[in-house]
Amino acid sequence: MPDPAATARPDSTATAGAVAGTAGNATGGRRRSPLRLALYIGAALVAVAALLLGGRSLVGPLQHFAARVQDLGIWGPVVFILGYALATVAFAPGSVLTLAAGALFGLVYGTAYTLVGATLGATLAFLVARYGARDLVERRIAGNQRFQAIDRAVGREGFKIVALLRLSPVFPFNLLNYALGLTRVRSPRRWRSPRSSPGWQARRCGRSWGRPPMPERAAAGSPGFFAVEPLDEHNRALLANVHPAGWVNPAPAPRYHLVVVGAGTAGLVSAAGAAGLGARVALVERHLMGGDCLNVGCVPSKGVIRAARAWHEARQAAGRFGGPAVAGAPSFGAAMERMRRLRAGISPHDSAERFRSLGIDVFLGEGRFVGPDAVEVDGRRLRFRRAVIATGARAGVPAVPGLAEAGFRTNETIFNLTDLPRRLAVVGCGPIGCELAQTFARFGSEVTMFGRAAQLLPREDADAAAVVAAALARDGVRLELGTVPRAVRLQGAEKVLEFERGGAASDGSASSGAKAGNRAALAVDEILIATGRRPNVEGLGLEAAGVRASARGVEVDDRLRTGNPRIFACGDVASRFQFTHVADAQARLVLQNALFFGRARASALTVPWCTYTSPEIAHVGLYERDARARGLEVDTLTVPLADNDRAILDGEEEGFLRVHLRRGSDTILGATLVAEHAGDMLGELCLAITQRIGLGSIASVIHPYPTQGEVLKKAADTWRRGKLTPTARKLFGGWFRLFR
Repeated sequence: MPDPAATARPDSTATAGAVAGTAGNATGGRRRSPLRLALYIGAALVAVAALLLGGRSLVGPLQHFAARVQDLGIWGPVVFILGYALATVAFAPGSVLTLAAGALFGLVYGTAYTLVGATLGATLAFLVARYGARDLVERRIAGNQRFQAIDRAVGREGFKIVALLRLSPVFPFNLLNYALGLTRVRSPRRWRSPRSSPGWQARRCGRSWGRPPMPERAAAGSPGFFAVEPLDEHNRALLANVHPAGWVNPAPAPRYHLVVVGAGTAGLVSAAGAAGLGARVALVERHLMGGDCLNVGCVPSKGVIRAARAWHEARQAAGRFGGPAVAGAPSFGAAMERMRRLRAGISPHDSAERFRSLGIDVFLGEGRFVGPDAVEVDGRRLRFRRAVIATGARAGVPAVPGLAEAGFRTNETIFNLTDLPRRLAVVGCGPIGCELAQTFARFGSEVTMFGRAAQLLPREDADAAAVVAAALARDGVRLELGTVPRAVRLQGAEKVLEFERGGAASDGSASSGAKAGNRAALAVDEILIATGRRPNVEGLGLEAAGVRASARGVEVDDRLRTGNPRIFACGDVASRFQFTHVADAQARLVLQNALFFGRARASALTVPWCTYTSPEIAHVGLYERDARARGLEVDTLTVPLADNDRAILDGEEEGFLRVHLRRGSDTILGATLVAEHAGDMLGELCLAITQRIGLGSIASVIHPYPTQGEVLKKAADTWRRGKLTPTARKLFGGWFRLFR
């Protein structure tokens, strides 16, 4: 692996040396002779004299040009700007045109037109040199060490060098445009690279924050970090990308435009987006690049969910579709190996090496704020103009006596399993609990789910949650809702979970185990805790930075600014919406507000989400209860999937679409979709709410038949039929009687 120190950005004094002193050293420290120096000075004087004489000879034509511009009226400024740009490209002195601009258009407009023309001309000259001569010059003087040294220095510190040269009257403006085009100034190269786009990184959750001695040996249950097991070829490939064992942190730059703390979705998008725009960026991660989603969240969970769905479909193929009967024993180990292989294959997109290749200084180690404008990583101080806290969240663990001693799993360790647990208790009835309970039941475990609430997925509408509850029960999940875990104890190799039942199980059956009043006990082999998430705010030195935090995360305003105006926070550490796509959207918002004085608001985001059970529940916008709480009157349309031809043909008619409209209009306030592929079908509704497209406009869109997506068209048609009032019906009746 290449040494990261070799690509480290030098400090400001070293940069100056790279431009001046390094070139001299490359020639072996030769002293320039007085004669050669005199020749250089003489040539420069001749060039300046030629430019001055050329400028005088152009006075007459330029005066004629100015007169013609005045005669053009409204097109005069356009012609002037184009003429100024061409003059810049042609090395013509621009001082005469600059003075003419003031005389022709006045001070304000003349200055504006001159700036536009000069910028356009400089850009054209730069592009001519970059694409017309760069390759030729590089081939002709490829062996010139002085040129190579200057070229590397400009590539590293292009912004500073360009600014200094522009401010110096010694260097001719027109000549600089072409000269810089011959170098490797970094911003144009990045503009051409699609990988520098923030959207390229928009698939990862950013939640892990904590540093083990080595990622593969982290102790399960330690706050903020987790083990990566088993250490097979796939997990070793994963670790080589997201936490390379031989990584050497670069030498810090004097000051960064942006320092990002945390390398999950929010951190990766922030860092890559800023670097792609030309900013100098440092990215700090204590554990695994890619955060929760790549390592222990979205990616592995969807891998095993797909495998479990395939097992379920295979079992049903003969009975439902006349397919072949299933033969042979299933292999849980093979399904988990597939997940690890696919996860390792995806991991290069989030790797430390890839982000270093984007020009980002990647620091793997313990990072903490040591002041309002500085972060320290392993004894090295990173000063910044702006910083982003994107440290994510971790699994929350309830305070249940004996739980830690007996041992348990969370989403951070459940994917380390290689053997299927025969009996699994899932504590928590939210999205993570529901997804994994159904998955392990389909793999063949005896799964019991415990939840404090009276229904699964308490955030969702009761009838939507009931559809998922019925599906889980059919797959063999036993539901113990309205219960509270009280204690856990070891009994030989078993773990006994004692709980208090607030009522009967939602499926009407009694729980097995020894009873004592409302208390009962259940023996299992593994316990999965899925009771929510906690933001990673510990050990960051937030007090030193003037940043406030609580148990709910870093405190930010609607523009995601903390109490320190230099520091922003986004993603799970600062949001009640703990989703990958929200972390991505908030990171883009932070880039606007932190780097460009933007005023984008987090509350303006339209946030969808999906629970990936079978069937899925997807939602966007407001629920009916939320709309009424805001004082909005609502019309609600519900279309069952049983009315959709494709759903019937697929045997997936269990579910519905529900759309909430502002009373008396077609404005969509929110929608819930329960379907086998609800997450994939929700995009049209997200677009409609974001762009304020009414349901009536959707009715005019032709949807392909037969698709389950047609359910939205049916909802739109239902709304249109509702607009046919009795009065309108009478008018139409009269029309048709008139033209019989």
